[in-house]
Amino acid sequence: MFIIDFEASSLRKNSHPIEVAWGCRPDADAIESYLLNPDCMAGWTDWNPKSFEFHGITLEQLRQHGHDPRKVAEKMVSDLAGQSVYSDEPHFDIRWKNRLLADSGYDPSLVKILDLNTWLARMARTPSANQSVNDLVCTFECSENSRHRAAADVFWLLEFVNHVRQNC
Repeated sequence: MFIIDFEASSLRKNSHPIEVAWGCRPDADAIESYLLNPDCMAGWTDWNPKSFEFHGITLEQLRQHGHDPRKVAEKMVSDLAGQSVYSDEPHFDIRWKNRLLADSGYDPSLVKILDLNTWLARMARTPSANQSVNDLVCTFECSENSRHRAAADVFWLLEFVNHVRQNC
């Protein structure tokens, strides 16, 4: 099971991904994380300064430290095509995954994103489960201070999935 997360330029229709991370275990060395340089892609001009308040990423950071999105898309397809890939916000993450892959020349259907919330609910309904998903969240002790960066979100979600597996 892989977890994926995106951060984006805004929530508008013409938004594009600015950061992506994915991983399959809660180990910082096992999580792939990339800032995406919008200057490398035609049409990636959307930017809402208010988004900075959510993810803390500046346009200047993307330009200085961002990777060519086409190279990131190539790595994503190599790592995730045919794998079970989950997101806690699939509506948004599918949209930004599709934009990244399509704009990079890949068929977006190569990487399928599933709903992590559905998986968690299924786990909580197993005969051995003695807690609801809400109870599991409440008992899972972690800090969310650094969330809303893709790698931190993936790390937290992978730790939570392990917690659910151990307690269901």
